[in-house]
Formats: sequence, structure tokens, C-alpha cells
Amino acid sequence: MNKQNKRLNRRDVLKLAVLAGAGTLAGSTGAEANEIKSSKKDISKKQPLHIAIIGGGMAGTALAYRLSRAITYPVITLYEPQERSCWYQPGMTMVGTGLWPMEELAYERDKYLPMHVSLNRNAVTSIDANTRTVTDSSGKSAAYDYVVTASGLQLDFPAIDGLSGAISSLQHTDKLESWMNDPAIGSIYYLHGAVRLSKQLDGVVQKVQKIPKGKRLNVYFTQPKIIVKSPAAAKSALMSLLDKLKKAGMRDRVEIVFFAEDGRLSANDAYDTYYKKLLAKENVLLKKDKLVSVNAAEHKTVFSGAGELPYDFIHVTPPMKTGTYLSKSGLLNDNGLVDVDAKTLEHKVYPKIFAIGDAAGCGALKSASAISSQVKTVTDTIRALDEGEKPKAKYDGYGSDTLLCPGKKTALVEAWNDKGNPLSPLVYLNPMECHVLYWYSSLYLSRSYMMDGVLRGWA
Repeated sequence: MNKQNKRLNRRDVLKLAVLAGAGTLAGSTGAEANEIKSSKKDISKKQPLHIAIIGGGMAGTALAYRLSRAITYPVITLYEPQERSCWYQPGMTMVGTGLWPMEELAYERDKYLPMHVSLNRNAVTSIDANTRTVTDSSGKSAAYDYVVTASGLQLDFPAIDGLSGAISSLQHTDKLESWMNDPAIGSIYYLHGAVRLSKQLDGVVQKVQKIPKGKRLNVYFTQPKIIVKSPAAAKSALMSLLDKLKKAGMRDRVEIVFFAEDGRLSANDAYDTYYKKLLAKENVLLKKDKLVSVNAAEHKTVFSGAGELPYDFIHVTPPMKTGTYLSKSGLLNDNGLVDVDAKTLEHKVYPKIFAIGDAAGCGALKSASAISSQVKTVTDTIRALDEGEKPKAKYDGYGSDTLLCPGKKTALVEAWNDKGNPLSPLVYLNPMECHVLYWYSSLYLSRSYMMDGVLRGWA
């Protein structure tokens, strides 16, 4: 990272916020004033406040930074077994569509840890919600005043028969299963898959050029229920393939079907309608169906409704789930997410337990852009409680995701407010239209904003 990894000052972060559209700083003034106010208190009269943060990715690290400044006498433990947990995950879409090399994503996690935060390199195995005790894989238990889970989601490929191999939400795996190197099976949702995807899509074009005239390739894109993180990533991969086929003059020789388990392309009605019109315009058939199995040897799939279908290439969006320690601890709702209040992010049953990031069941779009607002809410709530005040911070529900259209070098930022109304991070643009400014902000500005602003707790 070298010079690019330097901390931005507050003015730089504000400029990036306006340009990048990666989030909103609205409402941050009060929380930051409270942080400054708290930092000047006399700690000699305070008892230490023990806080456990589970997950050292972007959400957990950003929270550690803000809490370390906001709390008078913090004792913060960050649980994270991964050596590199600070991948710039929104950049997976850029890598998968061939716009960035893999090196653009890598960050040394330890360089981002704030001072005075203890790193526990063991995985958490359980939380006792009644005693607020965390137990890790070494067998040791520790009691905390507050517990915040920020451990993200796991990619549950094994839920699809034929796609074995557990991959964490950090998009990393040390063991590659045979299907992960199959040129006809792709997925932008994990590191190895994203690195390979652009070449796989080139391979589809090369394959169609070799088949006899009158024949068509069968290409499928799949999506489980819409409660997935970065749902626009798969659609960006689709747009990249369409661009490659059009440039080669081969679009009419490929049958593309998008299988969505619940028939939705967005959790928001307005964007769902937009995406469906976009697929229809591109002659991509949308079917409501669930992927059950993939037979790599015979290039066949099984869907719950359509039954067995042959494929030439399939892009899989896997089902996603929280870590087993959360289900064992009885903290999940019916959707398999941490059962928190949508405004406070505090657990509905067990006080002083919070969730941020992808695993939080707050109804927000699951993407990195939601982190800033969530971190501010939890930080100010814990600070207020520690100071004997009534918490006032409320999460506004903001989250956004970006659809890239490589052929036209435009992008659509999918975002909405808590009433379901589409939002544009750049207020003078129509939120329901692709725009070149979204494209350039995604490729050239958002990473600096997220990694040097949000990750360090300044934005």
C-alpha cells in the first residue's frame, strides 16, 4: 500500500464521502463530539469497560477504532483467527470483471489495528448471553461488559450438492476443491473464484465461437434467497459476460437464464423492477427456481422446479449463513441472522449484545457501505451507557451496492432509505439510472474512503 495507506485527515474523508458515494456522514457530528468529549474525562475515577468484538474484518476493525476513542477507559479484545481479514471486499466485483488485479484487495490486517486493542487469534466457539462470556477455540472463557459480533457470513457452497468446501465470509480458502478449478463453474463471491472469473467468461466466448452454427450454449446464473451480501456482484458478472459476447458478435448464440430462488433480484421493490426490466432488455430469461445440485463431470444441474438441465457455464451465488457459534448461542432469528433491533442494533432478547455487518438481522442491504452508520450507532450507544446517559443514536438503515456495466463504463448504485425510497449517494443524480460518475467513484475513490476513512473509524 505504501503511500496510499496513509491516514486521511477529516477534510479528505469528507471530500471522498461526497464523491465516492460509499456511504453517508450525515448525523456523525454528534457522535464525534461525544468521542472528543469522552476522551478528555478523568479516567482515574472510571472503571475499565471490557468489550469483546468478534470478527476483525472491516466492520470489527472500524468499531475497535471508534470505541478506543469514544470510551473513557476501554479494554477491547478483538477476536480474529485469519491472518488477513481486511480484504477490500467490495473490490471483488472489480477483480471478477477483470477491472482490477487481485493485489488491489490485499491489506495487512495488523497494520490497521488501533493501539491498545488486544488481538485474540483464536476463533470464538460460543457466547453465553446471560453472563456475557465469550469462549474461544483454546477453551478459555472471558467475561465482558459488552459483546459485539461482526463476524460476517460464511459462503455455504456445501448446501448445493456437488459443491463441497466451506469458505468464510472473508472470501478466503486454503484448500481448493476440484470444482473450484473447473472452467465451467464460476463464482465471484470468493477470492479464487473472482480471480478466475474474467478468464472464464472469456472462455465462454471462445467456446461459442467453436460450436457449429445453429447451436447455442446454455449459461446459468443462480441466486439463493435475496438475503445475501453484495447481491449486485453476480449481476455485474452477468453484465460483463454480455459485454464480451456483444463485442464478439456472439450474443444471439448463448441462452442465458438467471435463476433466483425467490424470484427477486433486489430486496427493494423499485430496484427489483429495474433489474427485471434490465434482464428483459438484454434477453436474459428470469426464472424463480432453486439450485439443488451441480454435476461437474457431466455438466448437469438439478433445480427444484425445472429438474435436470445441462449447462456449458454456470455462475453460482452460494447460500450464506452465520458462524455456528451464533446458532449455538441462541442469538439468531428465523432468517438465520442475529436477532437485533433495526435501529439500535442491540439484541432483542439479550441486552449489551450487538451485531454489525452482514450477520446483523436489521433488514439493511448487506454491503460494506452499511458499516459506517452501524459502527457509529453502536459506538455512541455503548459510550452513552458507560457515561450513564440515555442512548440517542439510531441506525438509519443505509446500505448500498453497485452494479457495474463494463461495456458502457457506467454503474448503478442500489440504495434506499428506511421507507424503501431509492437513494442516490450523489444527490443530483437519478438513483434509478446508471451513470459514469458511479463507475469512476467505484473504481477510483471508494476504496480510499472505505479503507482510510471508514476502516480507521474517521468516516
